[in-house]
Amino acid sequence: MATDSRTWFYTTPAARPYFIEERVNTTLWKNRLSNIHMVCTKAETPIHMEGRWGDMPVEFEWQPGKWFILRMAQESKEIIGVLRQVLMFRPTFAYQDSDGMYCVEWHTDSGEDRWKEIQGKPQYQGLRRIKPA
Repeated sequence: MATDSRTWFYTTPAARPYFIEERVNTTLWKNRLSNIHMVCTKAETPIHMEGRWGDMPVEFEWQPGKWFILRMAQESKEIIGVLRQVLMFRPTFAYQDSDGMYCVEWHTDSGEDRWKEIQGKPQYQGLRRIKPA
């Protein structure tokens, strides 16, 4: 199956966990993240997936066509870089959440509303914008 982010991020996929898993995992594997496996834990918007990359826990959450959040136990430029290529645009900002997870968010709009929503809240530490090139 030929798949990319157009089949699960830029269009709303059918709310069937197996189909979402198949599309997302295939996209990641064909983009050089061969040792990751994600499981769909919520197939309705916002869609949520959990998995592991090697020994590191990883989570995805997104609203198709609008925003995508990557959560991982520690910063990994490799995963961030692959998701940047998969989503076809740069991330908007990054922070550490109250669970100690390193989070990166992508927004198809400027992300300004979300930035204002989380700025100054103690559960979001080290909040920083990621500057476009």
